[in-house]
Amino acid sequence: MPPPQRVPILTVEDEDDWVVSFAFGPQGADRLTLKRTPRLEFMLRPEQRGVFVGAGMGTRPAPLVAVQWGSKSVDVVSTERRYSLDISKVDGNLLAAALQVLGKMNFDQRFQLAGV
Repeated sequence: MPPPQRVPILTVEDEDDWVVSFAFGPQGADRLTLKRTPRLEFMLRPEQRGVFVGAGMGTRPAPLVAVQWGSKSVDVVSTERRYSLDISKVDGNLLAAALQVLGKMNFDQRFQLAGV
């Protein structure tokens, strides 16, 4: 398995959409975004509900399967791929906010959230 991608920037949204987005790559140019839109889910078929993982332009978001949260790294597993991210340089307050939003995203236990 390749070494974790270094994450210099983490973005968290906790409004209409719940979003945790990790920037990585050179100067944080690439993004891995976990997103859930709970206020619209009642209109969707059950298989379309939950958290989806997007990895940038040109890729179709895939359902989130698991998040393994460690003190210095995070593994994100979708139905399509596994991502390993180095979060050691991210501010602790942002990490705490991300964990809180991930907990909200998982209110129906649609994915495995471990290590928190």
